[in-house]
Formats: sequence, structure tokens, C-alpha cells
Amino acid sequence: MRVTQSMLSNNLLRNLNTSNSKMGKLQEQLSSGSKLTRPSDDPVASVKGMNHRTTLAKNDQYTRNMGEVNSWLDASDESLGQVGSALSRVQELVSQAANGTNTADDREKILKEIEQIRAQIRDVANTKIGDNYIFSGTMTTTPLYDKSGFIGGTVEGTTTIITPPSTTTGAIKFPVNSVDLTTGTAKDADGNDVQFTTGTDANGNTILLTSSSAGAPQFTLDENGYAVIKSQSGFSSNVPIELYSGITLDVNSEGYELFQKIDNMMAKVEDKLKSGDDVKELVGDLLGGTGSSKDKSGATIQGAIGLVLEARATVGAKQNRADMMADRLSSQKISVTKQMSDNEDVDYEEAITNLITEESIHRAALSVGGRIIQPTLVDFIH
Repeated sequence: MRVTQSMLSNNLLRNLNTSNSKMGKLQEQLSSGSKLTRPSDDPVASVKGMNHRTTLAKNDQYTRNMGEVNSWLDASDESLGQVGSALSRVQELVSQAANGTNTADDREKILKEIEQIRAQIRDVANTKIGDNYIFSGTMTTTPLYDKSGFIGGTVEGTTTIITPPSTTTGAIKFPVNSVDLTTGTAKDADGNDVQFTTGTDANGNTILLTSSSAGAPQFTLDENGYAVIKSQSGFSSNVPIELYSGITLDVNSEGYELFQKIDNMMAKVEDKLKSGDDVKELVGDLLGGTGSSKDKSGATIQGAIGLVLEARATVGAKQNRADMMADRLSSQKISVTKQMSDNEDVDYEEAITNLITEESIHRAALSVGGRIIQPTLVDFIH
């Protein structure tokens, strides 16, 4: 009889503990809102939950990246718009200067305004987002222009003189003609044979003039025979920002070559106005608009405006793509959040029903146990 009583007691206590555990788990699920209180509850669902959280964390980072992308693109579009407006004003001024009734004083006033516009375009070329120059490629801490002019850019004008390396005697004058990219030999403006690898302009800026160690040309000649930097490491490189897993977008505009061409064209405008050349020549050579090679290369005002419009169109296309990626990220977040909810969130109706059932079973077990296990003298001794 004692063995039977002991067995009944042990079974009752075990069942009551089990019932308490079930009710405790249901209460924890209801209070936390999740049916996974620990990984052991459902290992498969727990692994899925970790994957969902990883995806959402990446989504949040891409969304933050999207804010950076929009900042760059919006600033680029606004800056290029300012350049376009400035060039349109230059076009008006040059057309005005081409009027044969203008006096020398009138031309001087026009020249002064154009010089200020050129300076303003240089300021726009140095536009920054935070600490980053948006038109400087990956050289984001370096402006395109400093006080001495275009950094590492075009060597323009016959008055520009560079100091050659010690292997060459005398000064080299521009334009440089008959350049051999293989040997690095050429003839300067005075017809002297020159051979060099790098030089320094009058402001002390280093200029690349021959092929790189890999054999790629570092410069070319423009239509006037002037040496023009073809590429500058970093300035002509793109700044990619990741928008999605494995998907990046170059957020910078290729300002190095664009502003170089604009500045060269503006220099020619100033030189023409200073020279007092024939009015017809001023209009035909600088205004452009005929679809010539000079227009396409940006050597004319209309050609430069066209280059700016192309750059703005590229920025607009990138903005459209960024908007589509933003929509994709938003859809992904909604989808993954729903999947995570289906995987982890507790079904309140089911959990409450189960809790009520467990409470009923627990109370019934206590009631039955109290009837079956009668008190003995030992209970009162304690």
C-alpha cells in the first residue's frame, strides 16, 4: 500500500510539473509575442529567423546607402543645372559681344562678367557633400580646382612653360607637336626636340606627358595641338555605392573631363575677347551649334552646354534607377517582415485557448490528486 501511495504521489508531482511547464511556456509566448522563446523550441524556425534578421539588417544598411546616393545625385543635378545656366549666360554675352557696334569698353565689361562666370563654374566643380568633393572621382578629399587652377589638368596656352627633368636642357614650350607615345619624344613650340616623362607647370603642378608604366597613354593633343591630360588616377575613377546585394551604382558624375573641357573653352572665350578679333570669327569659332567636331568635343559654348545636358541626363537616369531600387528595398522589407512574423509570431487565439485548456487540466489534476492521496500522520508531523 505504501509503494502504491508513493507511486501515485510521484506521478502526480511529475504531471503537475509538466502542466506547470506548459502553462509557463504559453504565458511566456503570450507576454513576448513570439512562439520561439529559445532556439530549442524549434531549431529550424530559429535558423530561418536568424536569416530573416540578417536580411533585414542588410536592407536597413542599403536603405541608409540609398540616402547617401540621393544626396550625391541631387547635389550633382543641382550643380550641373547651375553650370548649364552659367553657360547659357556666357552664350548671351558672346552673342552680345559679337555685335559690331560694341566699343572696347563694352567688350571689357562683358569680359569681366565672363571671368566671374568662369570662376563660379570652378566653384561649382568643387561642390562638396559633407567632406567629399562630388566631381573629383575617388579623390574625394581633393578639389578639382585650387588657387593655381585645374589640379593635374590641361596644359593650355602657348605661354605655358614647364620645367623639364634634368635629362632635358632648357624650358619646354607648349603646344607640343608630333608626340611619339612610345618614345616620349616630341617637338615644342619653338621646334626643339624634347624627351621627357613628367614636367612641372609654372604653378608647380606635376603634369604627366608620356605613357604610363603599363603602356596606356596619359595624354593626348587637342585640336589646337595642346597637351591634354587623358586620365588622372583617381579623378577619373568612379565612386560606387552598394544598393543591393552585389548591385552598385556609381554616384559621382565624371566631372574631371567635363569641367576640364568647359574651363578650356572659357579660356578661349576670354582670349578671344582680349584679342579684339573679328566679330564674325568670334561668333563662328566660339558659339558653335553647327554639329561640328568642335561642338561634339565641347570646344564651343553650345558644345559645352550639350556636354552638361548629357551629364544631367546621366544623373537623371541614375536617379530613376535609385528610385526603383528604393521601391525594391521597401518591398523586400515588407515581404521579409511578413515571413519572419509567420515564422515566429505567436497565434494569440490558439495560445490563449491552449492556456485555458492547460489551466483546466492542471486544476483537474490537483483536484483528483487531492482525492486520491489522503493525508497521513506524517503530513502533520512536518
